[in-house]
Amino acid sequence: MTSSTLRAALAALLLLPVAACAGSTTQKGSAGGTARDTLRWASEGSANNLDIAHGFNGASTLIQAAVLDTMVALDKQGAPAPRLAESWTRPDPKTYLFKLRQGVKFSDGTPLTADDAAFSLARHLDPVVASQAAAYFTSVKSVEPVGADQVKVTMKKPNSAFLALAAIAWQVTPRKLAEAHPKDLGSPEVGTIGTGAFKVDKFSITSGIELSRNPHHWGEKPALSKVEIKNISDPETLRLALQSGEMDATRDVSPREARKWKGMAGVKPTFFPGNNIAYLSLAVGNGPLKDVHVRRAIAHAVNRKAIADLMTQGNGQPAAVVMPPPQVSAVYGTAVPAFKEYPYDIAAAKAELAKSAHAGGFEMKVAYGSTGDSGTVMQAVAADLAKIGIKLTLEPMPADKYMNKMMEHDGLTVQFHELAYGTPDPGELLPDMVGSVAAKPQGFNFSGYSSPELDAKLEDLAASATDEEKRKHVTDMLNDLAEQVPYIPLYATNNGFALNEKFTAEVHTWTENIFAAVRPAGS
Repeated sequence: MTSSTLRAALAALLLLPVAACAGSTTQKGSAGGTARDTLRWASEGSANNLDIAHGFNGASTLIQAAVLDTMVALDKQGAPAPRLAESWTRPDPKTYLFKLRQGVKFSDGTPLTADDAAFSLARHLDPVVASQAAAYFTSVKSVEPVGADQVKVTMKKPNSAFLALAAIAWQVTPRKLAEAHPKDLGSPEVGTIGTGAFKVDKFSITSGIELSRNPHHWGEKPALSKVEIKNISDPETLRLALQSGEMDATRDVSPREARKWKGMAGVKPTFFPGNNIAYLSLAVGNGPLKDVHVRRAIAHAVNRKAIADLMTQGNGQPAAVVMPPPQVSAVYGTAVPAFKEYPYDIAAAKAELAKSAHAGGFEMKVAYGSTGDSGTVMQAVAADLAKIGIKLTLEPMPADKYMNKMMEHDGLTVQFHELAYGTPDPGELLPDMVGSVAAKPQGFNFSGYSSPELDAKLEDLAASATDEEKRKHVTDMLNDLAEQVPYIPLYATNNGFALNEKFTAEVHTWTENIFAAVRPAGS
């Protein structure tokens, strides 16, 4: 998924507020500079929560991946691999048994238990928690510890995507901490602890985040001893911060600005295939957007190729369907079916609008985040739609306020999104697009397009026993989306990652913990 907006110490049974921790953790070298194993990271968006249940966005999950281990990982090919679970078995199609890795401790030194691991998944099923990751686990019936070192997960129905989804969202925290804070775990006031490579020393939405190496981490010791994350919302200011050496790294390298980044001395930008999709959502329950002919008119009126060219600058590709390219390739290889298309055609757009109850056009207020790419895209969309009599009144707002509005599904109309996903399995994305659970507040179905029939198709996809069955169910849903147009696919970009030459890193499409992949040059 995305993006964004999107992830202290334990005293007795409760976590003390992170604000109570010591101030700056910057290490100083002998010459008074920052230590060579301290990374200063610049982020265009600020993390709002270090628990995926309430911070399922790119800026937040970046930190979560460094601090909170999941039970399952993804390898370089995107296939499930061991993490906190050293192994697992599947006694029957609806049952998983996970065997916990031995000797794992949380960053406060307390042992990880099977009860902690089981509860960390079960809490996403609790409506009181109102987890943003709930749609990932709708097929889970129950989770329970079995003895001291096993966790049993029972499914309502088989789900072929479960392991991949667990690698993204089954973050493990202490049960006592999570139970004490069902709604504010991960907030700046509460914080979080995990078993990951790093621990949180400071968390402030305004002044930044500081991490340090977790002394109790069970795995390979990270090369970095500290990471300092600073929010720099303006893209050019962020770039100049790396150019001057004030900051060392970022993953917020806009493909449109690739030429500027490639010409910077001492900074190396890297681009690799992203598992993301940029699109417009049309709120199908809102006024004129209820009419499929209006939605088809919008699809014809938006010059998607021009927007894709503008926003990717050759570091990406136009999108034919609302699915990231790695997921499309995982399902179809090179034999992608031909889905119904809506080429840029003003005459066709006007003809579709004439079939609706809004032939003369209409006006609609549209909110968008004032930083990042949203403004550029929405201004282009508004200019295109004005040609057929649809007037969008654009209302910019701060990114964090806009994200909260989006997640509350508050007054949604025509919205721009760019969501990044963590696996090559379409069972991760499609519930976001058509699932009824995700159509509720805190879900990612911003169009509100869902039905019992689509929920049944999602269940069929999850139960697919063969690749052929999976292709059939994915194709059925993509055909439905192409006919009904709750979404307009725009483009997919490569991921941009920039690093000061003082450091090196090996990152790829499925890298989750970027900080653990970075090391000082020559080390």
